[in-house]
Amino acid sequence: MTNVASKRVIVIGHINHDRIWRLTEPLRAGGRIAWSSRETRLGGGGYFTARRLLDLGHDVTLLSNLMADAHGETALADLQATGFDTRLIARREGGTDFADILLDPIGERTILSSEHRLSRTFLLDKPVHADAFYVNAPKLPQTIFESLERAPLVVSQLPLRDGGPRPVDVMVGSKADLPGMALADIWRMAAELGTQRLAQLVMTDGPGHITLFDGDTERTISLARTVSVRDTIGAGDSFSGALLHGLLEGRDIVEATRHAGDITTDWLEQREQAAHGSAIEKSIS
Repeated sequence: MTNVASKRVIVIGHINHDRIWRLTEPLRAGGRIAWSSRETRLGGGGYFTARRLLDLGHDVTLLSNLMADAHGETALADLQATGFDTRLIARREGGTDFADILLDPIGERTILSSEHRLSRTFLLDKPVHADAFYVNAPKLPQTIFESLERAPLVVSQLPLRDGGPRPVDVMVGSKADLPGMALADIWRMAAELGTQRLAQLVMTDGPGHITLFDGDTERTISLARTVSVRDTIGAGDSFSGALLHGLLEGRDIVEATRHAGDITTDWLEQREQAAHGSAIEKSIS
């Protein structure tokens, strides 16, 4: 945790139940693939970004959905125990739909999500206020749009499917999601979604360099250190949380981006070490 004064941040995004299958070999067409272990844990773009902001000392409110079944009840209790404000989490009738994530030995992941889960909308009775908002959602109701308009700082994930407009200062995307697309074209897409408020596009590239673009000037940020891990799930979302944290600290976009990359590298390394230690304990017992 850092010494930055705690800010109220509202994170708009999905909270998933991720079922992670650790494969013993890469996926291949027509093959029979063995898996070594599987686990279920909370995930999703909203969760990972919110968790990073919470760990960095902020007062985090989740605006999301959970199903009104046993899995949803357990998740809600876990989120409250962790320290999240869950008053803006809507409860929906029906059963929890798991997301299956296939993780191969070198960390490449394949995510299987049902159309029904991806189409869940976000509900908000009236506009709300916060020091900053993070958005990871394709379409937003008018109440959320009005909340973002009034917010001093908004960071959004670049929506890839049927995205609607949102007032936003910084848009974050991944080059892996838009292979071969020119940076100027990505900017035009982001600017159309981000309204006239958009000031900066941040494009990550896994452990590679990060690109900043404001419509005129392209800047490249190289990280001081990178790490190779078997589990990169949530890395991009955690980066977005760390980036928002840096901006709330008053850092400029270059320094905030570099700092976010370093924080994410440390988080990935720590998680890998914890997973390795857990595996050793299980083998001993």
